[in-house]
Amino acid sequence: TQGAHVARWRTGGADGLFLSTQSRFERGQALRGGVPVVFPWFGDDPEGRGRPAHGFARRAEWRVVEQADDDAALRVTLELVDDEHTRALWPERFALRLTAVLGATLELALRIENRSERAFRCEQALHTYLAVGDVRRCVVHGLEGARYLDKLDGMKAKHQPDESLRFTGECDRTYLGTEATCVVEDPVLDRRLEVAKRGARSTVVWNPWIEKARRLSDLGDDEWPSFVCVESGNIGTDAVTLAPGATHELGVRIARRAL
Repeated sequence: TQGAHVARWRTGGADGLFLSTQSRFERGQALRGGVPVVFPWFGDDPEGRGRPAHGFARRAEWRVVEQADDDAALRVTLELVDDEHTRALWPERFALRLTAVLGATLELALRIENRSERAFRCEQALHTYLAVGDVRRCVVHGLEGARYLDKLDGMKAKHQPDESLRFTGECDRTYLGTEATCVVEDPVLDRRLEVAKRGARSTVVWNPWIEKARRLSDLGDDEWPSFVCVESGNIGTDAVTLAPGATHELGVRIARRAL
């Protein structure tokens, strides 16, 4: 219930999501792996006030409002509503609902409702850590020709060449204005992980590589080859503005396919 965080999901007898062995299951601590919920801002505090990176939703205590389990899948819905703590960090009134369906596929839907008397603008993302055999041998399809901001180069705007993305070092890119499905081709695990999204115009691709992994206290030094983040959301110029009473839903569906 902390963060409405999907920590694990297995498909075909293998983990579909990465979860660090160094993750701290402690109150107020975000997990390193799984699917953190990012809201209402992405990355560092945009106002420089020392508020937590990626917003407060991934550390907050959510409430289970629905749960059902059958032979095919587990379905659970959790809710987070503004309170004194959230309004001290962000003044808006809101309700978030995350519905997760865990079965042969992983389906997530994040619904945002504006309960304020004024419009508000927010960023959001499902910060998915995909488990891979070796990121150095993986290929990400679906972002060919897309525009992105390169965090490793001062957030310069660049374009992905008309070729799939391969990894030869640290990667931290925010692709904007793309609704494309991404496919992670993983020859080591002999599978593809397909990430289809809706209500999301941004895709973030991240892997810390060697040096940054050593600086992350909740990630083992040798764990970085075992994941790639392919995150679906609305970030920067893709951020969502909601009128009073309006809602927005961001959805992700992850499926495993054989190579």
